[in-house]
Amino acid sequence: MNPLTSHVASRHIATALLVVGLGVAAGAQAQWRVVDNAANTKLQDMNGRIGTTSANGNGNGTVNGNLRELYQQQVFESFNGNNDDSKAAPEPEEKLQHAQPTQSGVNMNADNRCKQATSGVAQQQYQLCREIVNTELAKYNYSLKMYEVTTQRQRYLDELKRQRGNIRSHEVGKLQDNTNRILLLMSQMEIDRQQQQTYMDAYVARIGYLQEASKTLSQQALEGKGNTSGPGGLGGLIGGAVGIGTLKLALDAAQSRRRH
Repeated sequence: MNPLTSHVASRHIATALLVVGLGVAAGAQAQWRVVDNAANTKLQDMNGRIGTTSANGNGNGTVNGNLRELYQQQVFESFNGNNDDSKAAPEPEEKLQHAQPTQSGVNMNADNRCKQATSGVAQQQYQLCREIVNTELAKYNYSLKMYEVTTQRQRYLDELKRQRGNIRSHEVGKLQDNTNRILLLMSQMEIDRQQQQTYMDAYVARIGYLQEASKTLSQQALEGKGNTSGPGGLGGLIGGAVGIGTLKLALDAAQSRRRH
């Protein structure tokens, strides 16, 4: 083949290959643009659903907006301890002291309220009287103790409210921690309330039982029933001075208990 002819043919072949290559590249670029545009459309749709509203904007139906609204609903914007809707109940006007129900210095404990005796019905009345007085004092002291516990719980709740009001919009972990603490405190306060009510009911029931037992002893003594044998018994003594004295002590103890 003529060298000139061969050179021309080579140039034609190279040109053809270049044209084919450019055509393939153009097709690939066109295909990539099509795929990229579809992906961009989907991403834009997803971004629209997720949303990027401002911190104080509404949800507008977006995921981020709805989450932000839900978060803001759980956060106290501010806490004012003097607000009537959130402040604790007022303190009692009369301050109470443990083991001192009276403020006048009058000591009315079991020794003063119960007439002491050493035998017979009177001795039993004396023991019952002491149990009644001590149970009444225990009921008073426990009520006062539970009041102090409730005051401590209220102070802690106020502190949690203040902390919640200072939580920022992005501090989701702190918000959840604060919520958990409030729920735990509320549960503990409910347990405290149930425990106090249970003890109060038990104290009232015990006092009622002891009072009825004391009345029964007094009635039995008047009717000449009950324990009439052994030392201090009523049998053989009612007709004598010792028997009359024993009965009088029993009646005095019952009268003293009713009076106080």
